[in-house]
Amino acid sequence: MPYPLNLAVLGTAGSGKTTLTHAFGKWMKRRGMKVAFLNLDPGCERLPFRPSFDLRRYFTLSGLMKEYGLGPNGAMVKASSLLERGAKGFAEEIRKVRAEVRLLDTPGQLEVFLFHGGRRLLSLLDGTSLSLFLFDASLLGDPAGLTLARLLNLSVQLRLGVPTLCVVNKVDLLEGGWEGLEEGLPKLEGMPGVEAELAGRLVTLLREFLPPSRVVGVSAKRGEGNGETLRSGPRGLLRLR
Repeated sequence: MPYPLNLAVLGTAGSGKTTLTHAFGKWMKRRGMKVAFLNLDPGCERLPFRPSFDLRRYFTLSGLMKEYGLGPNGAMVKASSLLERGAKGFAEEIRKVRAEVRLLDTPGQLEVFLFHGGRRLLSLLDGTSLSLFLFDASLLGDPAGLTLARLLNLSVQLRLGVPTLCVVNKVDLLEGGWEGLEEGLPKLEGMPGVEAELAGRLVTLLREFLPPSRVVGVSAKRGEGNGETLRSGPRGLLRLR
C-alpha cells in the first residue's frame, strides 16, 4: 500500500469523531507508526491533539460570524464555500505533512466536508485515501437506525469516491451488547409491516451495492475496537501493518 495513508474520519454530529481520531492515533503510535493529526473543522474550540495542519489558521466559524455579520448557519455555509474554493491550497499544505498515517478530523456537520470540497481535497493528496464513517451507537436501538447508518455509509463512499468503513462508536453504552449488530445489516423481525417492507427493500439494495464487510464497533472512550478496525477495514486498513 502506498504511504502515506490519509484516513478521513466523518460522522454525524456528536458521534465522537474527534475523540476517536485522538484515541486511534494514540493506539497506532504505541505500535510504532508515525501518525499526524489534521484538523479540518473550523468550528471546534478545543482539540485533544496537536494538529500538524489546522484549518482554523485560515478561518474559523466565530471569525466568519464577526466578519460577515452571520449567524451560526450562515457562517457554516460560508465555511463550506471557503473549504471548497481552497481545497487545492489546503491539499498542498497537507502533502507537506510527513507521516505514515494522516488522520483527518472533519467538521462536526457531515455535509460540510461531504458536499463541499472533501472529495476534491482527498483526490489531491498523495498516498492512499480512505474514510471511516462514524455512527453513534445510541441511534442503533432498532433495525431502522442500523439501516440508516448503512445508507449513510453508502452515501459517504459514493460521494467521496474512496473505500469507506462503517464504524459504530460508544458501543459500551449499548445495553443489549454489540453481538446483534455485527453483521452490519438489521434483523427485521418485530418491525411493523410497512416499515419492515421498506427496510427489507433497502437491505436488498445495500447488499447489492456495499462491499461485503462488517460494521465495526468501537469505544473511543475506553479505547476498544482499534485493532478490530484495522482488521475489518477496507483495502489499505487491512494491510496497514
